[in-house]
Amino acid sequence: MESPSSPRPGNNGRGSGGGGSSKVRPRSFDEKTRSACWQKAAVVAGRHPERWRQDAAGNVVCRRFWSCHGCLCYEYDHIVPFSKGGESTVDNCQILQTRVNRSKSDKAWVDEAEMRGFSCDIKFTDKELDIIEMAVYGDVIRPGKQCHCRTVAEMLGKMKTKNRMAACELPDKNTS
Repeated sequence: MESPSSPRPGNNGRGSGGGGSSKVRPRSFDEKTRSACWQKAAVVAGRHPERWRQDAAGNVVCRRFWSCHGCLCYEYDHIVPFSKGGESTVDNCQILQTRVNRSKSDKAWVDEAEMRGFSCDIKFTDKELDIIEMAVYGDVIRPGKQCHCRTVAEMLGKMKTKNRMAACELPDKNTS
């Protein structure tokens, strides 16, 4: 589990080099590692890959919701826990819905089915994700098209913009 705590010295934090030199292992992932970890996570079909990804259990997470506790929130997880010798490297990093990460805790191996069991029970529709994206980013970007909605009311179809070119054309626009 990723924690913003400082590096730990001691037996777990020392390298195996000779000559009395020691190396402190960083416990948390640096920005470059977090960015690479995000990039290697599964893309959510029909969603902008810089904003949305799937965690290792298949949960949809939003990039802006790092280190919070909602169903779209996530944390950077040590696949092999730090406490079990896991390093804070890209190869040992995965994104996990916060709830899943906290349930996984310091277990060295949890299979995908067990992680799905820890997952939040809420599954969001495309329309709900559009509304969340609009609220968080101010627009909705889909691969190949961009929507510049001005209000959530426009997203819900309760208000139409005067500029027809600015209206969202989303796959669920005709559903209630």
